[in-house]
Amino acid sequence: VIRRTLTRRVYWIRGCLRIKTYLHLRGDPKNPDKTRVLDPGVPAVLATFAPKIKPVQLPIYAYAPAVRDYVQADHLSAAKARVDASKKGLVEAQKKAANALKEKPEVQTKPIKSATKFNVTDDFSKHNTELWEVIGKGWQFKDGTARQTISSRGAERLVLRPKLPRDFELTCRYTHTGGNVYRSVTFRFDVSSDLKYANYVYTSAHAPGPKLHVAYTRDGTSTYPPEGRVAQPIQIGKPYTIRLAVRDRLVNVWLNDKFQIAYSLPDRGPSGQLLLSGFDATVAFDDIHVRSLPMDVKLVESKNKVPEMKPVSSVEVSQFKLAVTQSRLAALQAIFDAEKKRGNETAFNAASHSAAKREAEALKVEGEYELKAFAKDGKKVSAAQRKIANAEKKITALSESNGSYTPLRVTKKALESPAHTEGQYPAVYPDTSTGRRSALAQWVTSPKNPLTARVAVNHVWLRHFGEPLVETVDDFGLRAKNPLQRELLDHLAVEFMESGWSFQYLHRLIVNSRAYRLGSSSKDADLSTLSADPDNHYYWRMNTRRMESQVVRDSLLYLAGVLDSSMGGPSVDPGDSVRRRSLYFKHSRDQQDDLLKKFNDADHLQCYRRTESIVPQQALALYNSKLSVEMAGLIASRFEESNFIQNVFQFILGRLPDEDEMKACRQTLSELESVARGVQKTKAGERARRGLVHALLNHNDFISIR
Repeated sequence: VIRRTLTRRVYWIRGCLRIKTYLHLRGDPKNPDKTRVLDPGVPAVLATFAPKIKPVQLPIYAYAPAVRDYVQADHLSAAKARVDASKKGLVEAQKKAANALKEKPEVQTKPIKSATKFNVTDDFSKHNTELWEVIGKGWQFKDGTARQTISSRGAERLVLRPKLPRDFELTCRYTHTGGNVYRSVTFRFDVSSDLKYANYVYTSAHAPGPKLHVAYTRDGTSTYPPEGRVAQPIQIGKPYTIRLAVRDRLVNVWLNDKFQIAYSLPDRGPSGQLLLSGFDATVAFDDIHVRSLPMDVKLVESKNKVPEMKPVSSVEVSQFKLAVTQSRLAALQAIFDAEKKRGNETAFNAASHSAAKREAEALKVEGEYELKAFAKDGKKVSAAQRKIANAEKKITALSESNGSYTPLRVTKKALESPAHTEGQYPAVYPDTSTGRRSALAQWVTSPKNPLTARVAVNHVWLRHFGEPLVETVDDFGLRAKNPLQRELLDHLAVEFMESGWSFQYLHRLIVNSRAYRLGSSSKDADLSTLSADPDNHYYWRMNTRRMESQVVRDSLLYLAGVLDSSMGGPSVDPGDSVRRRSLYFKHSRDQQDDLLKKFNDADHLQCYRRTESIVPQQALALYNSKLSVEMAGLIASRFEESNFIQNVFQFILGRLPDEDEMKACRQTLSELESVARGVQKTKAGERARRGLVHALLNHNDFISIR
C-alpha cells in the first residue's frame, strides 16, 4: 500500500512538472499567451550569484544535543536536586518513625479468646433497624423483599450494622428489576468509612457482556481484573442465588448452586462493613444469610498470581526512593560520559555498553521501588514486576554482548505534520545536512544582493530614530517611494556587509554619530531651517519618540528598584506581580499584558513596524494600573522628605522643575496630605508623596524620549 501511494505521488509530481506555464496577458490568469512558454527556474537577475548546494558535515553538538555542556549541567543539576530531596524525605520519615515509637503506649498482652460464631439471617419481611442502616431514599420493604427503586451509582445502599468476621460465607437470593446502563447488583465487604477501600462481587445485566465479577477498590480507584470475571447470561426479572465464601484473600463464588470463580484478592482490610446496592440498577433482595466460614469448608484455589500486598513503612519506601534517584543519577552520568566520547568509535562503544548497564540497573531499582510504594494497587504491582523482569533480561543480555543506552531526548523538533508525534523523531539527528539552508543563507547575504542589508539597516534606523529611511519597511519594490536619504541607506548597508553583518558594529556606528546625539528641541533653531525642513527629513534635530510599551513598564520597575534584569530563561505569563523584563512575557492572541496593549504592544502576527497612537486610555491605564500605583509608592520611599520635589522630578523626568512646576507640586502635596488627614488615614505624608510620584509618572515627559 505504501509503495503504491509513493508511486502515485511520484507520478503526480512528474505530471505537475510537465505542465507548461504561460505568460498571463496583463496579469490575467484567464488570458494566457500560449505562444510564450515560461520555463521554471530562478529569475536570471538572482540566478547569476546563486551558490552551489553542497552537503554540510555537522559538528557533534549540532546533531547530538546531549553533548552540549549546558544541557548536561542542567540535567545533572536536576537529578542531584532529586537525590537531595529524597535524602531529606528519608530523614523526615525516620524522625516520624522514631517519634511514633516514643509515643506508642505499651500494650499489655491478653489471652486470645476464641472467635465468636457469626450468624445473621434476614428475610426482609420488614426493615430490621438493628441489622440494617438504610442510605438513600429509594428503599422499600414490602412483599417480603428489600427493594431499591432508584437507579443510582452507589448512592442507595443497605449497610449491615454487625461487623463481619474475616472469614465468612454469604448466601443471598435477589432479582435484577431494571436499571439504566450497567444494571449491576453489588455485594461489597471490607468497606472503609470513606468508601475508598472495598472488595466486592457483582452481577451485571449490561447488554454487551453480562457477567459475574470479583473486583476491588483501592484509594478510590476501582480495579476489574480479567481473572476475576466470568460471562453469565444475567437477565432482568430472573431470580438468582449467589453464594460467597471468603477465607483471607481467597474468594469463591457460586451462582444458582454452580461454582463460577476462585480469585485471590491483593489484600484484605483490617475491618470493614458489608454493603448491598445496585449500580445503575434497581433490585429486589429476597433474603440473606451470613455466617462465619467453617474451618472444614474446602475452597477452590485461585489461578491468578496476585502478590500479597503487605504494608510497607514510610521509612522503607523513602529508602527505595533514595535508591531510585541515586541510580538514575548514576545512569545519567554514564550516559553523558558516553555522549562526550562521540567521534571516537571504540571509546564510544565501550562507554555506551557501560551506560546501558547503568540504565538497566536503574530500571530494576525503579521497579523495586514501585513494588513497595504501590503495594496496594494490583495493576501497578504487576507493572512493577514486569519492569523488574525486563531490566533483569536486559542486564543478562548486556553481560553476554555489547549494547547501547536509550539516547536522551533533550531537544524538541517542530512537528512536520499534525499526524506526527515527538516520539517518531530520533533523539540524535543525522550528522550530515543537505546544505540547502546554508546555500540559501549565502545567497541571501551575497554582496551582489544588497536588498537584505538595506532592509536590515532600515529596521535598525527605525528603532533608533523613530522614523525609517524607507517609509514602507515591508516593501522595497517598485511601489515604494524613493528614499530621500538613499545615499545614507546605501552607505550604512555597505558598512554593515563589510563588517561581517555585525549588528553590534551597526548600532555603534549609528549611536556614535552626530545625528543621533542631537537634541530634539527646536527652540534655538533658526527660521530658515524651520521653514525649509519642518518635518526633520534631513535630521537637523533628533525626533521626539514615545517609549515602546515594554520600555514604559520596565522603566516603572527600574525606577522602583525591583526590575529583574537577569538574562535568559523561559517565557513567563504576563501579570502585575512579575518583575522580569517585559521582553520575557508570553505574547500571543490569547496572552497579552493589558498595560502593554494600551501603549501599542507589538503585533503578534508581524514585526515590521509598531503603530503609535495617543488615546485617553493610555493615561487612564497609567493612572489606574495596580502596577503603576505600587511602583509609585516604592519610588517615593527611596527619597527623603527634604528636597523631595526636586529629587523625584530629576529622577523620573530627567530634569529639574521650573518655578511654576515647583509651586504646583507643593500645592499638590499639601492638598493630598490634607485629604488623607481628613479621612483619618495613617502616614498622610507618605501617601501624599506617593500621590505626587504617581502624577509625575503620568507626565508626558516620562513616556517621551527627547
